Amino acid sequence: MKLDELPIVDTALGIRLAGNKKDLANEILSLLIQTLPDDISSIITQYQNKNYTELLREVHKLHGAVCYCGLPRLKTLLDQLETHLKNPIMEDQLKILVTQLSTEATLLLEHYSSPKRP
Repeated sequence: MKLDELPIVDTALGIRLAGNKKDLANEILSLLIQTLPDDISSIITQYQNKNYTELLREVHKLHGAVCYCGLPRLKTLLDQLETHLKNPIMEDQLKILVTQLSTEATLLLEHYSSPKRP
């Protein structure tokens, strides 16, 4: 399945991952949303500085958090990025993945900052 065919947020998945506890799922997601801008900024900085060891650590940490939130697009991208970083670095592909990650994070943040419609 292509990335853009996946939902940005899968609420039902997030609830299942939180043991079918909706309040817990919302709390976990809320915490992730709060830290996401700093996490993405750190990932971009490590990428720009070509500090691949620290970049892998940051990506792995965020990937672990995203795995419990019902965010299929971010999870898929972080999985690809983490896998790529564990193998020989191909700079062009790495740039594409980091750019996509930043774009997806922005979409997620916009999703949660936009006014809710009735």
